[in-house]
Amino acid sequence: MERSCLSASCPWDTESQTVGAMRDTTPVESVNGTVDIDHQHPDFIANRHSRYGEMRARCPVVYNTAYGGFWLVTDYESVAAVARDNETFAHRFDPNADDGISYQGICGIPRPKGTPRMGVSEIDGPEHADLRRVLNPHMSPQRVEQLRPRMEKISTWFLDEVIEAGRADLVLDYATPVPAVLTLESMGLPAENWDYYAKFFHASASYERTDPKHIAAVGQWQDMWDELVGFARFRRRNPSEDITTTLVTCEIAGRPLTDSEVGGIMWNLVAGGLDTTTSLVSWGLHHLGTVPDARNRLLADPTLVPGAVEEFLRFYSPSETLTRTATRDVELGGRRIARGDVVMISWVSANHDSAVFEQADEIVLDRTANRHLAFGLGGHRCIGAPIARIEAEVMFRDVLHRIPDYAIDEDLFRPYPGNLLMTGVVSMPVVFTAGRRQGGTDPIGSPPGRKAD
Repeated sequence: MERSCLSASCPWDTESQTVGAMRDTTPVESVNGTVDIDHQHPDFIANRHSRYGEMRARCPVVYNTAYGGFWLVTDYESVAAVARDNETFAHRFDPNADDGISYQGICGIPRPKGTPRMGVSEIDGPEHADLRRVLNPHMSPQRVEQLRPRMEKISTWFLDEVIEAGRADLVLDYATPVPAVLTLESMGLPAENWDYYAKFFHASASYERTDPKHIAAVGQWQDMWDELVGFARFRRRNPSEDITTTLVTCEIAGRPLTDSEVGGIMWNLVAGGLDTTTSLVSWGLHHLGTVPDARNRLLADPTLVPGAVEEFLRFYSPSETLTRTATRDVELGGRRIARGDVVMISWVSANHDSAVFEQADEIVLDRTANRHLAFGLGGHRCIGAPIARIEAEVMFRDVLHRIPDYAIDEDLFRPYPGNLLMTGVVSMPVVFTAGRRQGGTDPIGSPPGRKAD
């Protein structure tokens, strides 16, 4: 199938229309709606929001010849169409599938070397539906609401650990450990080891691929994989009431899951639980710490916090992009996509589409009808969305209540560098008026079970 425009909605027909707006220092050529953009180049990543804006305006579904060729989808309507149609746009990771298609999964182009199959996120069809059915009781809004007191206790503890000093790193001392502890407890893993898991998964996501910390994390991938699979085997012998036990005792498509399949699902859930909420809360706290009017509004009216969580999700979209693979020839946004083509959709670009959101490039704390796509859409919508929402709400309320005057050291503030899949913050030192501890003894103990050998 020819990769051509079917409508006049894509005016990138000559190089002169594109280069001035899109090039910066990243080579760009545009011929008949096709571009050559190194989306992994630091210049593209640093300027991605303006680049996505150009794409939405000129050709929201465009074929990029870089990295073997793939489609970039940037407007809300087209991103939502891809997200809803799981039969046409597959999540699965299966490079050597029997049907002749090389399914590339969701983890970007090129896929980070050594990344295991993301259990919940990289399967489709009845198998995926069965797995969601098994996991849903652990993550339903009703179940998550029952966990709110535990979330509040963990949040209180980690603020207690820094409040007397009058200074902290809100990422390393707070936004990282709170979701990490809660995620590990839900899996049955030893929560007191939260720092070990957090360092690994954050280093995997938050540094450029040439950074020594990222390289060191990649070198530990096999050890982490072995640990998760080892814990799954332990749970087969010693079941409890956690998510890992559910995975090792359930049947999916009429059969038990293998150790490798359970390991992939655990990796997916732990990585998502550790990184997404941390990124959301970190960026939200950065906004409140740098926009006094926004902070004062939430201090004066805490009922605005849930809406603020939704707006931070829309604006920052912690999971920025994912990839899918076309299972058939299809038309999208006036373009012909061929069977087997890889499609990269940008959640963050869709969430900044001015055709859907007024003041799309501004944070509006009381935005109504916020139909953002930060958690995805359709059958693969983020299964942990209820957890992330309530965790973030609890954490914003606690910080605003206990250290309302925190001031960020902007010279030491460090966002994720060079990452197109995830946005987040590496470090955010702050100072504030010291206060008193409010909690009791350390609430983090070993859940039933033990760390795998």
